[in-house]
Amino acid sequence: MKVFQRESQFRTTGGLSVRDITDEVNEVVRESGIAQGIACVYSPHTTCCVRVNEFEKGFLEDFATMLKRLVPSGEYYAHDDWDKRTENVCEEDVEFGNGHSHCMSMLLGSAGESIPVVDGKLQLGTWQRVLFLELDRERDRRWVVQVVGT
Repeated sequence: MKVFQRESQFRTTGGLSVRDITDEVNEVVRESGIAQGIACVYSPHTTCCVRVNEFEKGFLEDFATMLKRLVPSGEYYAHDDWDKRTENVCEEDVEFGNGHSHCMSMLLGSAGESIPVVDGKLQLGTWQRVLFLELDRERDRRWVVQVVGT
């Protein structure tokens, strides 16, 4: 059994932005030399996530509209109430409320995806892509790919 890991970093554009990272993930799988296994793609942040879906303009627009309807940024969030909140506080957060971003992240599920690797290739469907979703403001972000297998 072999384990190969690579971390990548970039600055997001903020808002509800989606970046297709499929090619980069494929490159890590190739670099790993692992033919049979699994690729775990993970982001260690609470207001963004990695998902597998279609990278198509109409869908992305529909998805953003739906999320904004379900979790509007202009509503009250106890997370952003500085008279109440006393935990996990950094100066930057006080300036920008992001309670809505945390709620969106919880709705979307885990911070990562596990994708089977067969014959050294990600086993994605025809239209599936690996997507990095930023749910908060413009920020420096990182994501990790760990490939495990033989």
